[in-house]
Amino acid sequence: MRPLLTAPLAALLLTSVLGCQSARPVTAGAPAAGAPAASAPFYLATYLEGSVTTPTVQVINGFTGRVEAIIPAPRGVGSLSWNPGRPVWYPCGAAPDDRTFLLCGKDQYWELRLGNDGKPQRMSGPADIPVAARNTGGGGPDFAVSPDQQLAADITKTGIMVLSLVTGATRSWTIRSGDGYATSLSWAGDRYVAFQFTSQPGDSDAGGVRLLDTSSAVTTALAAARLIISNEGSLAGGITGVFNPVITPDGSKIVTAAWTGFNVAELTEFSARSGRLLAVLIPAAHMPGSGSPCQALWTDQSGVHLIAYCNTGGVVNGTRFTPVNLHVPNTSGITFYTEVVW
Repeated sequence: MRPLLTAPLAALLLTSVLGCQSARPVTAGAPAAGAPAASAPFYLATYLEGSVTTPTVQVINGFTGRVEAIIPAPRGVGSLSWNPGRPVWYPCGAAPDDRTFLLCGKDQYWELRLGNDGKPQRMSGPADIPVAARNTGGGGPDFAVSPDQQLAADITKTGIMVLSLVTGATRSWTIRSGDGYATSLSWAGDRYVAFQFTSQPGDSDAGGVRLLDTSSAVTTALAAARLIISNEGSLAGGITGVFNPVITPDGSKIVTAAWTGFNVAELTEFSARSGRLLAVLIPAAHMPGSGSPCQALWTDQSGVHLIAYCNTGGVVNGTRFTPVNLHVPNTSGITFYTEVVW
């Protein structure tokens, strides 16, 4: 596999399969804790309208809704056998700095860096997408990128795969056939991956939010990952289950949507160490029939400054929620925007 990043970064890899974790800081526009709302979050979306046959990726300011840049598909991105006339080109991953993204073609990916104004600084690549990530059956890979931008986690047909963006080395953790599936990947530092595990009826492994230690060589079974929040027991605050979890980059908290009634949810904060409910960040609201569900859309690297949506979009600093006119993309499939990443 051709490395995505530059050769000097190879020296920062671990000595094991995925290497020892790098302390390389990320400074590409990550706002400080308590940053004002002017620190704009950006999201990427593929734009497919009408008879357009060549998709473009748009960089959109989440506070203004303004399109800051349009990135056309490079040559050689490839197309799917069932739709040979339309190249594959979409955003497939993001790092917690809100300025580093991965873009995917059919079999390759590129790294995109944005400036603080949302304008592309550079796009490097392409590099090959591993077969395990290409064959998920869900339209292709959906990478969560580590804060140091050297590792990406992806959901596969059989579990979770972690890919080195520098060397292309991969490592996989599996779910027993028929036992359940993983969703909602997010990184804590450059070692732990939080995910939602949904168990199937009759499965002995509890569903909920789990934490995978990617440095552990003891087991490759996802069911052994530590259970933080169980969806199969009683939770504090009248919560009947959680969904769309995101772990803060320092690994201290889980920000997640939580069901409190029929089609009613709130945005909550749990301790990633004890699983204890710490705060309700956005009060309970009825979920819309379509569009964006209750979720933390983006968390900066401090874990204090959040962009969130739960019927009302806004900014969370600590446990204080400030409603703002957040331009949340519609991911319901009704509009022409698809494949959105923050």
